[in-house]
Amino acid sequence: MKKKIFSLFPWLQQGLDPNCVIGIATYAKTVNAISLKRSQGHWQIDKTHSVAVTEQRDYTKAIAACTNEVSKLCCTINLVIPHYYYQIVQMEKPNLTDDEIVQSLPWTSKDLVNIAPENIIADFIDYPISLPMQVAKMNVFITDKTQIQPFINSFADTNAVLRSMTSEEMVLLTLFGKDKDAHMLVVQHIEHEPRILIICDGKLVLVRRLNGFIGITEKDQNSAFIDTLALEIQRSMDFFESQLKQPPIRSIQLQCDNLSSLTLRAELAELLQIKVVDFKPNLALSEEVDSQFYYALGAAMSMAESREPSDEK
Repeated sequence: MKKKIFSLFPWLQQGLDPNCVIGIATYAKTVNAISLKRSQGHWQIDKTHSVAVTEQRDYTKAIAACTNEVSKLCCTINLVIPHYYYQIVQMEKPNLTDDEIVQSLPWTSKDLVNIAPENIIADFIDYPISLPMQVAKMNVFITDKTQIQPFINSFADTNAVLRSMTSEEMVLLTLFGKDKDAHMLVVQHIEHEPRILIICDGKLVLVRRLNGFIGITEKDQNSAFIDTLALEIQRSMDFFESQLKQPPIRSIQLQCDNLSSLTLRAELAELLQIKVVDFKPNLALSEEVDSQFYYALGAAMSMAESREPSDEK
């Protein structure tokens, strides 16, 4: 399964420092960046930087400022696109090479999104579950070129090179690490609806966006709210276990700005009869940074892990 999506300019390798990578994550109100350097075969955190943004047009300056602050080297960047800038759709996988599929996606997916084909940038990952008598499927990540062009332009005044853009879901796979058991992540950012992800053995099995939870704070988390959230979680668990015929979910992990509290975790655990905990990355380096840098770290680690043997030359 691919570890990054929306790959850009893969031929731009010459002159890049193979021992430095940058991960940048953009949020509604901040841009966070982290640089990793490789020493004696091990990647270590070099620098972190964060810039607050108040308007969308501030992203360009904030991204450039973060990049220049964490590294002046000519190295590669992996940029995490905010989840509200892309869509995920499931499609049947055609009998083509990966490159041919990517090239065809703007036209095969155009009827599923409200984006002109010429403006579609898309990539895919294989859907990891195959049921009898069903054709192979893939999860397709789609974004609008006109929306993300300002992000790309942000690096005009930096030495670093944007090599790829990725989704929050793919970053969470890197942060979560491999575990043979299936686990559920409930992800929610400030001023945005939550999403449910199911991850099993390092693969993304389910992504579902919920509605009706914007503006919920800890003081609003009454029994009716918790029952509603528990019902949505149970529906996703039932689909995974009954429809997809998979073993039970082992835990629910909350990676939320608003939908997380000791009371909520305890009541969800009681209602669903399952362990509910706050999400913590399964990466040793994550212990060295504040949680606001987790996505940037995941992006940088994903880039570091994808280094080709030729990069070492």
